[in-house]
Amino acid sequence: MSLSPFLNNLLISYQAAPSADNSQPCCLSWEPPILTLRYDTERVGSYTFPYDSQATLLAAGAAFENILRCCDDAGVGAEVTLFPEGEGSNVYAEISLQGFEAVTNSLLPDFVAARHTNRHPYKKEAVPKRLADQVESFGSEIGVDVKVVSSKADIALIAKQVQVASEIRFQTQEVHEWLEKSLRFTAQEVERGDGLDVETLALPPGGGAFLRLVSCWARMKKLNRIGAYKLLAAIDSAPVRNAPALLAISASDSMVGGLDAGRVMCRAWSYLNAEGLACHPYYVISDQLERLKQDRVPEVLTGQAKDMRKNCQPLFDLKGGQTLMMLLRVGYPKKQALRSRRLSLEKVFKNLSDN
Repeated sequence: MSLSPFLNNLLISYQAAPSADNSQPCCLSWEPPILTLRYDTERVGSYTFPYDSQATLLAAGAAFENILRCCDDAGVGAEVTLFPEGEGSNVYAEISLQGFEAVTNSLLPDFVAARHTNRHPYKKEAVPKRLADQVESFGSEIGVDVKVVSSKADIALIAKQVQVASEIRFQTQEVHEWLEKSLRFTAQEVERGDGLDVETLALPPGGGAFLRLVSCWARMKKLNRIGAYKLLAAIDSAPVRNAPALLAISASDSMVGGLDAGRVMCRAWSYLNAEGLACHPYYVISDQLERLKQDRVPEVLTGQAKDMRKNCQPLFDLKGGQTLMMLLRVGYPKKQALRSRRLSLEKVFKNLSDN
């Protein structure tokens, strides 16, 4: 695929954005000078979060942010229309690019190379206040609240809610089967370029084999009878409990709020990575809050979910109409992380030309 330097950088920047379970649920189409960001119904509609789910909106917002930052970095104008076909369609945004033809710079923006996920343990060193203050300012212009939590007592309270949400997750067939579809165990599976490569999960020795064992819901259901969900939730929440800091992103519980939260999440994540800090996303609380709103939590677990929602309100300073969109564990890494692969350009970019 032959592209101008700017378009090539724009596409790589878009491709580098984070998404739930590395699902990369969006695609781009290009009819000069309009770039269209949409949900890829044909590719992901049957196995991952739907078009209007919070997780997908976060991914779309993150991709949107990288596109706009790439344009800004290159001095290219970008006129944006959100949901041009209405919120019921699969189109998130149309972006009219102005002056892109004159860009000859072939250097990739620094923020693209910086952002990554690191699930390894972090050092105890505190996050500098100047960095915390900076990321807390990122959402102020678009109504997204960013809160950096560094108090050990508050971190412990949040970790408890992560554990509760994880216990619900490991007892929910639908969520478990989504995870099963996203895991990539073999080199051939990893080669696809999407999903969760188990080598990126920082598992202990034998962890991959155990994860393969419990990825089957029938087995997990049997193991839950002896409390496996409690053990897995405790393991899942331990890194949060030991985190030097947590970053909570909250926004309006709406489609625009989801997109805006994704933009701020990607900006904060890239910024912290560029400053030498590691980030590890935890979506489990947000997911259970959304599932509770949609009456999709198993009835036997609804009481726990409602208690969690009540506890989260003061923990994250949620205002009326707001919800927690994402929680990031933040700290200085002890070791380098293996980066996830991405789908080939041909999989996610449609109708591209050399313009």
